[in-house]
Amino acid sequence: MSAISLLKELLKASEKAANIARACRQNQRLFSLLIQEKEKDESNSRFDHDFKTLADCLIQEMIKYDIGKQFPELRDNIRGEENAKFTNTAGDSVIVTVTDDPANTVAVLEKVIRILNGDKEAAAALVDEVYREVELDLEALEIPTDAIPLDNGWAELGIWIDPIDGTGEYIKGEEKLTKFPNIASAGLKCCTVLIGVYETCQGTPILGVINQPFADRVPEQDDRYEGKIYWGMSIGDLKFNNIAPHEPDARIAILSPSEQSKYVEFIRNQLKYDVIYSSGAGYKILKIATGEAELFLLSKGTTYKWDTCAPQAILRSMNGDLFNLQDTLISKSVKKISYQDRKVTRNMGGLIAYQNIDKLREFLKL
Repeated sequence: MSAISLLKELLKASEKAANIARACRQNQRLFSLLIQEKEKDESNSRFDHDFKTLADCLIQEMIKYDIGKQFPELRDNIRGEENAKFTNTAGDSVIVTVTDDPANTVAVLEKVIRILNGDKEAAAALVDEVYREVELDLEALEIPTDAIPLDNGWAELGIWIDPIDGTGEYIKGEEKLTKFPNIASAGLKCCTVLIGVYETCQGTPILGVINQPFADRVPEQDDRYEGKIYWGMSIGDLKFNNIAPHEPDARIAILSPSEQSKYVEFIRNQLKYDVIYSSGAGYKILKIATGEAELFLLSKGTTYKWDTCAPQAILRSMNGDLFNLQDTLISKSVKKISYQDRKVTRNMGGLIAYQNIDKLREFLKL
């Protein structure tokens, strides 16, 4: 049992997911048909409207199918954000599924598009992406060549998927940058595919993949994008990732635009940080891992395990981590986000992330 074989499959699944996200986004007519507002019990309370798209559901089910096919022991432990059911105003509904037979998947997608009052011409093209073999440059992704064993077995692992973190930005598609050119405040750059693996017994994230499908525009093709893939692994004392060693940019804090003013004022006036507002929990935590910001803080319980598992695993591979903000403030000692309790999906106490744990201890002293 090798963690490297699992990593390779997660990377391939993430790139296939990015291809689907780009394919849906580039066909504007199709895209406009395939947005449906989530049911009340599915939505994020932080947003007036929370949407799911066919891209979200198809990506999630594709990842479950691909990983489950390669690692059957993991199949029942793969979980995601989306309810894959679409319903039209007449009450007709269909659940998005991916199976061994592409024809069945085509039929499902055609039905989804039909009940949403669209047409079916793009269904086959989407299915082509679902079953396409993805070739990745593993050398460029800096995959370790040595086998890394998973001592506890596949059955002791769980996977959290966020098929498109930042769905609102995916739908709007507006690009907004901050005064720091490598940090976007909104738009497609903030969208990420998140796949995180954790140990079920301890609740510890050990492997994370973040794919940024819309990282850069293709030169001379403004409507097309190229992606970037980041990964990290932390198993026992072994730590690997594909992020170049760096010192975090000094005194930049990345926050949600809805952050409470008392925290913003403290970070700005007491800690002397430049405060940058940005969208997408996965994107903001990624900026801590890449060193483009030093502190991420979210005081409200508006994120979920699928938002945090992958980026936390990457942070752990860099000796950083993600913590429960309120529990940490109350106890004055670090309380890491855990995935041990399968019934708890929301990070109720808010979040705080540092790549340098000593910086967190300085924060707590203040």
